[in-house]
Amino acid sequence: MEVLNSAQQNIVSHYHGPALVIAGAGSGKTRVITHRVAELIRSGIDPSTIMLLTFTNKAAKEMANRVAQATNQQKIEHAMIHGTFHSVANRFLRRHAKLLLYENNFSILDSSDSRDLLKAAVAESIGKPSKNFPKAAVLQNIFSLAFNQNCDVATLERTEYLQRYFDLELLVEQQYPHFYPLIPEIRMIHASYRHKKRRNNALDFDDLLENWLDLLLKKQKSLPWVEQIQFILVDEYQDTNKVQASILDRLAQEHKNLMVVGDDAQSIYSWRGANFKNILDFPVRYNAAVYRLEQNYRSTPDILALANSSINQNKEQFQKELYSLLPNLERPALYRLYDLESEAEIVVGRILELKDQNISLNEMSVLYRNHVQSATLQVALTQRGIPYIVRSGVQFFEQAHMKDIVSFLKIIFNPLDEIAWMRVLKLIPGVGNTTAQKIFHVFLEQKAVRLTFDNVELQKKIPKKAKVAWEQLLICFKRLLEEGTTPSQMVAIVYQMIYRDYLFVSYENAVQREADIAYLEEFAGKYKSLERLLNELSLVGTTAIKDYEAERFQEDECLTLTTIHQAKGLEWNVVFVIGLTEGQFPHQRCLEPPSRLEEERRLFYVAMTRARRYLTLTAPIVSSSFGANTLSSRSRFIEECPQTLMSCVTTPGTEDMSYSNYKARFTF
Repeated sequence: MEVLNSAQQNIVSHYHGPALVIAGAGSGKTRVITHRVAELIRSGIDPSTIMLLTFTNKAAKEMANRVAQATNQQKIEHAMIHGTFHSVANRFLRRHAKLLLYENNFSILDSSDSRDLLKAAVAESIGKPSKNFPKAAVLQNIFSLAFNQNCDVATLERTEYLQRYFDLELLVEQQYPHFYPLIPEIRMIHASYRHKKRRNNALDFDDLLENWLDLLLKKQKSLPWVEQIQFILVDEYQDTNKVQASILDRLAQEHKNLMVVGDDAQSIYSWRGANFKNILDFPVRYNAAVYRLEQNYRSTPDILALANSSINQNKEQFQKELYSLLPNLERPALYRLYDLESEAEIVVGRILELKDQNISLNEMSVLYRNHVQSATLQVALTQRGIPYIVRSGVQFFEQAHMKDIVSFLKIIFNPLDEIAWMRVLKLIPGVGNTTAQKIFHVFLEQKAVRLTFDNVELQKKIPKKAKVAWEQLLICFKRLLEEGTTPSQMVAIVYQMIYRDYLFVSYENAVQREADIAYLEEFAGKYKSLERLLNELSLVGTTAIKDYEAERFQEDECLTLTTIHQAKGLEWNVVFVIGLTEGQFPHQRCLEPPSRLEEERRLFYVAMTRARRYLTLTAPIVSSSFGANTLSSRSRFIEECPQTLMSCVTTPGTEDMSYSNYKARFTF
């Protein structure tokens, strides 16, 4: 059994009533949450009355496993309700979708599916858009942000499903002003998009939350599962949006046994809808007990002293002071440099030096505000033969070839999944968007998917040059629908009968993509249920890609390059934070209002607290901006911190290029 410190024990002993746990970076919050759940169960609480919500399914499973071990009750993992907001919403809606006039076998649209359906909505609403009209990806972002930032209980109570615009006009005016004259068309597309989702029995990620809250508002008394939930624990509460907070308010309405755990100093996701006020206002809204975890088990005292000095510049926060009982090794190093080449030289040299001290590359990471800040460094690493992985780009399961295969499986589960059909049909030579739409509309008119050779209306829509491929497709679906066919076998059937030829004539790196599909077949082998596999692929693609990458690179050492946003929740023995140039970090767009600048400072705090033993900061005065080298100053964030907390090295000739001196010489 793990030993708890006194602050942790106080939280575990909290029984009834609302509570906020302000858990500083590296303070053992996972340990506290699992011990708290275990304590509830040992006291006689039925595990099925406990709900544990996290922001990754991997974290939820890990916590459930720890609870099972702590209580010696292996079945607890299955009895306790646990997962992400979206995965639990999915489970909830699978039981009660018909109350909202959906079928229980609804499809879940991932990001790419959503874009494809938006393209169809654009074509249906306004025809061919002008060159200046926002692309589907931009519309997707507008609609999602409008929902996550503006959807509230009042909106859901006063409007019907298809009329919910979530202040689209306000969002476009503030963040996309160049599209403001297009508001009428954007509204039409939004309505068409929602109509298509409803018609296709499909939900996107935002719909999962919206419909969960909708059910709680309108049908709560007829939902026995809600009354069953007596104790709720929420991890990473600082990252919740308005809708998630409202869901929790409804679930905890009667018993008030809501414990939320989070760190306001690590609230860095407002750009995707997270509401900082949720955690800041929680004690007053709930009249909640407040606990603080300030002992850090990750970093050295010197690293924490620097992080504390930075975050204490923020006005809106819960005051806390992280401390550590670990021994110090080196003070954080600050390099004041001239340009990106100098920065790359310093970082590469330091990496090789630490590697000579038997520190593995796997224990090192380079963090930055924006991907472009790593470009020069990547060249230098390649030249010196240092292997690295950039944790960015398209997620593994969202790559085109993976989505093509999975679309076949989605059709087996939900025959009227329009997006899946569009992707599958367009694999057939001679079938484009228009023909694919015509074929799908036959299914809608017949109110069934009759994949038979005697379906006359369907056969009329197939171009002559597509006849052979169409017949092969019908045979393939017949094989897929055979009783007892497992998800793994389905992947193999689709690949061998349909996709292999397409793959090798369509992609230069077909061999690598073939290996990816082989991994998908292996991954699918973990699931006997097609529904469970599709839910996993839709909801936890991020976890899967991390696991896949870990397998792929486990035999070799590999340096990690990543944005700070993607690094949250991770840690390394050695961390480099590069690109500390004013206008780059903090970013130029985030200097006003003060709330945005404070979030940038929280981002800096998150970066520093990823380091266990060694922390290096680099601050060039020449940075890359829109493809050109720009003379600037060093970040205000390092100028705010006492220089006595760092070992400072300054390139000759750049001594006076601090933020304070730069500000004094120039007018902004």
